[in-house]
Amino acid sequence: MLDYSSLLLAAALSGTCLSITLFAIWCTAPQARFVLTVACGILVLVAHVVLFWHYARHPSPWLCQIVLALLSLGLLTLCLSAMQYLGVHEYRRAILPTLAAMAVCAGATSLGFDGVGFIVTYATVTALLSLIGVMFWIKGGHDRRILLVVSFLSGVCALSFGLCGAVLLVKANGCSALRPTTGPNG
Repeated sequence: MLDYSSLLLAAALSGTCLSITLFAIWCTAPQARFVLTVACGILVLVAHVVLFWHYARHPSPWLCQIVLALLSLGLLTLCLSAMQYLGVHEYRRAILPTLAAMAVCAGATSLGFDGVGFIVTYATVTALLSLIGVMFWIKGGHDRRILLVVSFLSGVCALSFGLCGAVLLVKANGCSALRPTTGPNG
């Protein structure tokens, strides 16, 4: 039977293999810098998955900050790689809001409000994935069928993170889910 830990391990292993493959591809075509950026973004997400597994077993505010920062940073890196690929040079439009959201998240989780941190991060990731999908749909100059698939997949991923954040908000029920964590001893 497949358990949660096995799924996270599989995600980390496949992400690592994909990142190594992309790095090897970049070595054969160094002019395609976006491939290296994608490989780096995936490695950041692999680190997120590994630390999220640890956080799920032993929650703490500082580990929560790191886990959520890695998720935002990994998706920001993937967004920047899409911008590189498509020739969009307005990096600040993605970087500044993401860094601001990461600061809000760090502040909330440092006070023990992990739920707020997850909601802010999921909203950030939803926005980044939506931006990727929109950029590929609007800016792409390739076969529209391929761009439709990339845009659709980005949209579905954005929707999944948005729904996760919405569930956290709904489950808050009077903000009880947003209260500070008390630690392992309750």
